Amino acid sequence: MRFKITIDDNEFHANMLDYDLVNQIAEMCPFESNFKSFHGHEYFTKLPSPADDEGCPLTDKLHANKLYYHKKWNALFITFKDEEVANYKIVHIGDFEEDASEYLKDCGRNVHVICEIAD
Repeated sequence: MRFKITIDDNEFHANMLDYDLVNQIAEMCPFESNFKSFHGHEYFTKLPSPADDEGCPLTDKLHANKLYYHKKWNALFITFKDEEVANYKIVHIGDFEEDASEYLKDCGRNVHVICEIAD
């Protein structure tokens, strides 16, 4: 599955991993939200509905230009810098085709994101 993610009117695409969690997020699409900057390495937002990450591998290492999900916060993350987040266990759910990290590293406190299924 492939998502189209529009960040402040800039279109990007992400190849999503084959998890039931991704299917749950796809069912919420399209949705839009203001993502907030967090600790200088990511933007995040709460999803419109709860999602279940059961059976998905967890990690505490973020890599730039990827999408992650954190169940405790019901949050979707877009990362623009590699970072270890040892206190959190999250699920890597997708990889951007284009370099969204180059754009995001210079954005401000918030970005407006529209997430939808790509054709």
